[in-house]
Amino acid sequence: MPDPVINPHDPVFVSYRHSDGIVLAAELTWLLRAAGIPVWRDVDDLPPGDTDARLQQAIDEGISGAIIIITPQIADSRVVREIEAPRLLNLHRAAPAFALGIVNAVHADSGAVDYDAPDRVLGMEPPELRSVDQKSATRDGLVAMARQMLWHRIAAIRPLVSASGGELRMSLQTRNTPQVYDRTDADLDIRIRPSTHEKLPSAAGLQDLAQTARFLPDAITRAGATAVRIEGGAHLSVALAIGAAIPSTRVGPMTVVDGRGVSWASTTEPQLFDRARLRIVRQSSASVTPPHDRRPEVAAYVDLQSPRSDAAFDQFLATHTGTLVAWQHITSSADGLLEPSDGGNIAAEAAARLRELSMSNANALVHLIVRGPFGTAVLMARLTNTLRIIAYEWDESDSVEGDFLGPRYEAVATLRASAPTGAIEHVHITQS
Repeated sequence: MPDPVINPHDPVFVSYRHSDGIVLAAELTWLLRAAGIPVWRDVDDLPPGDTDARLQQAIDEGISGAIIIITPQIADSRVVREIEAPRLLNLHRAAPAFALGIVNAVHADSGAVDYDAPDRVLGMEPPELRSVDQKSATRDGLVAMARQMLWHRIAAIRPLVSASGGELRMSLQTRNTPQVYDRTDADLDIRIRPSTHEKLPSAAGLQDLAQTARFLPDAITRAGATAVRIEGGAHLSVALAIGAAIPSTRVGPMTVVDGRGVSWASTTEPQLFDRARLRIVRQSSASVTPPHDRRPEVAAYVDLQSPRSDAAFDQFLATHTGTLVAWQHITSSADGLLEPSDGGNIAAEAAARLRELSMSNANALVHLIVRGPFGTAVLMARLTNTLRIIAYEWDESDSVEGDFLGPRYEAVATLRASAPTGAIEHVHITQS
């Protein structure tokens, strides 16, 4: 019988015991999705009908790998012991391309992970699971498992990237409710937890992304990609984070295709053009003494939509009096909608102005507020190498008590392109 054909774009299956594994399964699932790996998980994706038959049907429909979460009570799960684990192990034996991993929450008397537990609790004779890649059930262990699954996926798609001319395709969404049928045929499908807030992204989702986005530059290199294509849409703060995570210093040409199918392509490094695409309509160098114990702070409002909308930025300035040593309000030099074919140059000029504003103020921290297309936000952020940025999101929701707060900008995340620990250095929002 020929080996099963594994499609590397298919989802990863998560097998676990509900009674004591559901929290671990959820946390692992979100990390995998934030890393760009679609996940098949029963809570999200099990169609109605007989559980045993539907689980087998899901496996038969195509999965590229699986993770078994070993918890103390998993021995009591007939479905895992008799259906899932044997089928997954058979796939792993028959197809080298099928990735199998174990998250192990069982500990020996010494307190260390009990690497013999998977075979013992699942009744595997002879023992076979000790040789499977096992990670602890800690947060670091779950992140490590997501990374290993990402490396496996990237190795599998490398020939496909080569066949496509060296372009790696990514899909990004922050507003969809992720489940297996939300995936595309992209090489990486990045999804974060849906937010309970009507305007801001999920804080927990950003924490997941902070721990997985740092793998993106190496993933692109391992794939042999010479260009990146990003499709979809996202909160602008997340668009900035993804751009910063894939800086131009590490990755070549980039094309961003928005939700309307419009393409925005990178063109050059940060620079000011003879024919200016942008103009400074308001600015100030405040009479604030730069602090001696921390980095000075400046603000840039890059407003690329028409007509102008100043109220929320004015409110931001009012609440930052005495903090900013300088600020600029930057708009398009042309009226009306931006021309997508010029998007790369617009992003390059915006990045140049951000760099100039920061460097002329002792490498100041930049409070960056962007109002404009998703594509320009991604392209701009990938050109911000060496800058420290706080990315903002527009909000007009009322307070929890129902009080009117008015339009405003909320700090979402501190970003630093090319940072060794990842582009998202700190998440400021706290709601989930």
